[in-house]
Order: sequence, then C-alpha cells, then structure tokens
Amino acid sequence: MNIISRFFIALSVFIILPLQANSVSVTVQPIVGDAWQWQQPQAVRWQQLLAALQAKGVDARWAQLSLPAEHPKTAALEVERARLLKDLHQLGQYWARNGKHGLLRSATELSAQIKNLPLVARLPVNFNYDQVRINANDNPLLTEHYQLAIHPRPTFVWAQGLVRLPGKRPFVDSAFAYDYGRRLNMLPGAEHNQVWIIQPDGHVMPSPIDPFAPEFVGVAPGATLFVGFKSLPRAFADINQRIMTLFANREL
Repeated sequence: MNIISRFFIALSVFIILPLQANSVSVTVQPIVGDAWQWQQPQAVRWQQLLAALQAKGVDARWAQLSLPAEHPKTAALEVERARLLKDLHQLGQYWARNGKHGLLRSATELSAQIKNLPLVARLPVNFNYDQVRINANDNPLLTEHYQLAIHPRPTFVWAQGLVRLPGKRPFVDSAFAYDYGRRLNMLPGAEHNQVWIIQPDGHVMPSPIDPFAPEFVGVAPGATLFVGFKSLPRAFADINQRIMTLFANREL
C-alpha cells in the first residue's frame, strides 16, 4: 500500500465563549502561563493567526491546532475507537479459533494501546509563516472555534502498533525511519519489512526496513512509528489504516 495522506489530530481543553455567528475564536495554550483568546468577528485566513502569534513572540513551530471536544469530528473519533476495539476483539477471537494464540495476544496488545490513547480532532496546518504566505493551499479559512496548544520541540518519537514496550523512544537527530525500525522488537504477526511514519504535521508515509536496500525516510521529532499486521483476513483488511488514523489524532 502506497499512501501519503493527511489526518486530523488535536489537543487539550477548549472553552467556548458566546460569540457572534460566523465569528472565529482560538484558545491559545502557551507552554507556561494562562491560556488566552484570539477572536475575530468573521472568518479569517490561517496566515492572520500566525501573524498574531509572531507579533506576540510565540514560537508555534511545534504547536497543534484542533477542534473542541464538543465538535462532531471529535465525537466521530470516539465512535471509531469503539468500532475498532470491537473489530480487534473479533479478530483476536478469529485467530484463537484457528489456534493462532500469538496473533491473539498481538490483537489484545493493540486494543490496550488504542483504549488508552488520548484523542482529539486535529487540523493539519502548516506553521511555517512564509510557506503559508505564498502558498494558498497552506492558508485555509478559519470559520469556527479552535484550540491551539503550543509545545516545545519534542525530544522523542513514538513506537506504536505491534512492538514490544510501545511508547516513547529518544529522538535521534541523524536517524532515519530505517534506523528506528530495525531496532524495534516486534510482536507476532507484525510486518517486519516496513514501518509507517506518522509525521507531526499529519503526513503518513511508509518506509522499508531492508538492511540490503535501506531507504532514508526522515523522521521528525514527535513522529509516530507504527508497525501493523503483515497479513489480515479479508473482513479486517482495513484495520492497519484505521489504527493509523487514530494514532494520527493523538492528543499531546
């Protein structure tokens, strides 16, 4: 499967204030200190918010823009989580009936990761002001209520999926996806020859793990390296992709 796509992700707590119809508000949560509101009486371009952040001296390079917890897209993520947990349970039972208890344990491990995953509805936006200024595709219209969490540059990447001891790994500035992938200790049923990288901006891309023909796919700080199932029954063929969508919507 060859996919380079964007997903929606998100973050912390959003407070809805009474505003006019079609107005825009963004709750900005800095690294330290109290949250503050940026409000506009009508829809505005993303560039205007970035300019306001620059004027305040806010470094937003590692920020996350998201929709509030009350938004339907956030609720849809929770619905998908529940569906996915049900499907993983059924998948595990399928393998158990066929005597593949190692695969059953792998499905159970994935369920635990998904059950404990904090979810939010992220918006994939470019935080590079100059790129936003000159590229219309990077300058979307803001039309509703949002939250923006400012984060420092991460010092880690995430290892998720069919890996032993899932969670944070130290970010290595000179490392590629291949370097991380070949050091992962994988669970039964894992795809040993490929890892998926979910970059912090929402892009998802595959990287082979081949010692004889390595490809040098970069990994940004805070990215998620996901290892999926190598083979799935036809009824569960989309599980890897659905799991990646949820991991792309991790709340930091």
